[in-house]
Amino acid sequence: MTEKEKVIIWGTGKGCQEHKNAIENKFHIVAYTDSRFQDYATMPPKAILPTDINKYNYDKVLVTVRRYFDAIRIQLIKYGVSAEKIVGLDVLREDSDETGRLKEIMCDMEEYVRLNTNVNFSVDDGSLKLITADKYMAAGTPSSHYFAQDIWGGRKIYKNKPAKHYDIGSRLDGFIAHLLAFREVYYIDIRPLPFEIPHLHFIQGDATKLEQFNDNSIESLSSFHAIEHFGLGRYGDRIDPDAYKKVIENIQRVVCSGGKAYIGVPVGSEDKLMFNAHRIFSIKTVLSLFSQMTLLDMAIVKGNNTYTEKITESEYDNIDEYCCGLFEFIKQ
Repeated sequence: MTEKEKVIIWGTGKGCQEHKNAIENKFHIVAYTDSRFQDYATMPPKAILPTDINKYNYDKVLVTVRRYFDAIRIQLIKYGVSAEKIVGLDVLREDSDETGRLKEIMCDMEEYVRLNTNVNFSVDDGSLKLITADKYMAAGTPSSHYFAQDIWGGRKIYKNKPAKHYDIGSRLDGFIAHLLAFREVYYIDIRPLPFEIPHLHFIQGDATKLEQFNDNSIESLSSFHAIEHFGLGRYGDRIDPDAYKKVIENIQRVVCSGGKAYIGVPVGSEDKLMFNAHRIFSIKTVLSLFSQMTLLDMAIVKGNNTYTEKITESEYDNIDEYCCGLFEFIKQ
């Protein structure tokens, strides 16, 4: 019988209780710990102080708290726990579905061998590449936010037909690819781009400065799902809490009179930082930051929807935490 891995459980609340049986079936529990444990007098049986974890013999630390998983992981690393030993509740997933799908694929292979008469496409042990995950997938998986956002922005630019269009940091294999189907694009990003792509003019630069561009020099500019990341270090940029403001100030500086800016950012009922992933902006914050421009159109992508919806001012303070706000501004 295979010996169970030894784990220390971080978190004794709801997540731990809901998965108690699965945890006990899969692991040998060495101890429990939690940031709430401050002294030995208040601790339940088999509980230890977080700072004492490395005094015990364990294979993994299982964090049962989903919401604060990343914060707890950082805390554990500071206590000396190796990052690779820290796991979440996803580790409890059984592989029974995978095993079942593999058996089905083996049956498929046997059926193919029985029916095939073309030696050029015969099954060979040296060239097997068994894919199990796709067997029962849907016909496609449109990425929420990005799917609807890219269509919204692409239609705007196709309709307006600017002489030149510039973009700051939008997804290359998403929105930029949409545009390249019908026009040239001048693409600005702080990261290098080691590819030659037809009709794409790459400009490596810092969008918090846009030093290459004069005031009032750009007719059309977009930035989708990028501004929220600036200054968080996620993409190799330097830490700057005000970077998002600087980007927006420079967008308004370089867009010419009559020029347009197309912006997409995560929005919610209030401003929020999800370090180091992104920021979430309230709609009122976005509109105030673009005070030098006039709003022409606004739409929102809610939750996992793959389409845009209109939103009224009365709804600004009552939207879900992570939607996508799409804004068309003009500089007058």
